Amino acid sequence: MFLGRQFLSSIFVMGFMILPTVYAQSSSPSYVKALYSLPLSFDPIKMNDTASLAVGNLIYNGLLKFSPSLKIEGALAESWATSKDGKTLTFKLRKNIFFHNGNPITATDAEFSIKRAISTESTVRKFYDSIKKIHATDENTLIVELNYPFPPFLSVLAGATAKILPKANVSDPKFFNSPIGSGAFKFSQIDLQKKEIILHAFEKYYSGIPKITRMILKETTEEEALKLARNGEIHDLANWPLTENDSIFEKGQKISSPVASTWIIGLNTLKSPFNNLKIRQLFKISVPVDEFRQTFYPYSIKANGYVPNGLTGSQVKVDLKINGIHPPKDKIIIAIPSELARGKEMKEMIEKSMNAKGWKVEVRLLPWNQLMDGYSKKSHQAFLVAMNMDYPDADFLLKNFESDNTDNFSGLKSSKLDLLLKKSRSTQDRKLREIYYKDALKLVEESAVTVNLFHPRANYWVSKCVQGFKPNILSDVYIDYSNVGFAPSCSENEAVQ
Repeated sequence: MFLGRQFLSSIFVMGFMILPTVYAQSSSPSYVKALYSLPLSFDPIKMNDTASLAVGNLIYNGLLKFSPSLKIEGALAESWATSKDGKTLTFKLRKNIFFHNGNPITATDAEFSIKRAISTESTVRKFYDSIKKIHATDENTLIVELNYPFPPFLSVLAGATAKILPKANVSDPKFFNSPIGSGAFKFSQIDLQKKEIILHAFEKYYSGIPKITRMILKETTEEEALKLARNGEIHDLANWPLTENDSIFEKGQKISSPVASTWIIGLNTLKSPFNNLKIRQLFKISVPVDEFRQTFYPYSIKANGYVPNGLTGSQVKVDLKINGIHPPKDKIIIAIPSELARGKEMKEMIEKSMNAKGWKVEVRLLPWNQLMDGYSKKSHQAFLVAMNMDYPDADFLLKNFESDNTDNFSGLKSSKLDLLLKKSRSTQDRKLREIYYKDALKLVEESAVTVNLFHPRANYWVSKCVQGFKPNILSDVYIDYSNVGFAPSCSENEAVQ
């Protein structure tokens, strides 16, 4: 799962130049993409929210990447091999690959970057804990040794946090004010007043110059983004899962795709009354899940469990039978993002339904960065978020609940769950791993730390002038914008219509 762990303001320090945004200066139309938030971090090893990951995938590259159908492909690595015991991986980097500052990319940069991911400063190091040793043997060869065979590891390296940074530059304390990567787009500037980030096409991108010459990433609420789209001022609303019959599709293209994600209400076991298992279980079965889904996201997929459909464990379901337990007198506050267009309606529906069942529930609409700050500090009792995946394996979502994971939003501590995950990572037997996953997911369901609302079926809106847009099953984070461009028939004035 990816959620933010830093204040938005902490990313932008004094001395960073904010330049005015002038759209008309571009010789070709700028591609304008709406985001629900500006990034909470530009540092890949601290990216834990969707907005940061989406921007990071535009600026940075990793050794591997996911195709739209989740096939693992080479990015900076042209080839790789795994030893028979599954513990040693050898990567060969492409030749003539460069960072945005023109410096060549070497295996030493890759070694340095992946070591950062397992350092104590990394908030995502749990995803890399199978690593034993990393070393570059020459400029183009990187060897990664694992503590145990871990088949999903290639997916980890294709994920949004396994990015390669220039070793020679990262030590500069201002590096992440103006980050340097090797992705399809170069960071140019940020305008905090307009809440916009400006990117430009990278001329030396390894697979060819991107078709978009200039991209504007604009922070808006969902309501504002829809208005901009209707007024022809924006190209892309992929950051929001729209309903199939949304009227906005009358003015643009609708591109539908399933998404490996789960919207949940997370429960914090460190906060009363959710430190009581029976109360959590009662709360879980009291939430009007079906009504919520049918009211706000009627074309989404019913969540039978925590894991999206198609992955191992997706059909794990536990029948919670609560007898003799009544809602406590404690007031329960559920935080939900204020950026959601129908947030006020969600608040009214949830409060009315829960209070009618004897609960004292208050739903608070919080700006995304405030919601994420409470998440990182584990100060919320409950909160509504989308659980997006960085690699398509149940292990990714299960890591959220390991006792020693600092990103364990629930505060859950279960030695049984920890042992099952340890066993799943030490076997190369796929069927045995599936058994461990299902047993672990059953424990998660019984622990009642998530109220599973739905799996989104994304309906992406893009302008009629956009071509080459292909959704990715994981999420909009992984859409490859290097192949997105404008239709030749669209003039500059029509490009945002």
